Amino acid sequence: MKLKLNVYPAVSDMEEKLLAIIRKAVDNHARLVEIAYGDAADGVKKRILNFLNKKDIRRLYSRLEKTDKGWGRIYLHFRW
Repeated sequence: MKLKLNVYPAVSDMEEKLLAIIRKAVDNHARLVEIAYGDAADGVKKRILNFLNKKDIRRLYSRLEKTDKGWGRIYLHFRW
């Protein structure tokens, strides 16, 4: 199962949306979560990465993959 979250344009409650999609992935045993932040500023990417690197969030996924080709995307891989 693959879940997608589009945070472009940047919204103020981005952290809550990120937490909700990660919880949904954990509950449904999803293999991949795709977070698309588009061509937003680097500050948005840094906010997302800082949130994902928190100790309690980092524990939930197994690998993080960043792509910068065209539309910016971050992939979270889960191992069950």
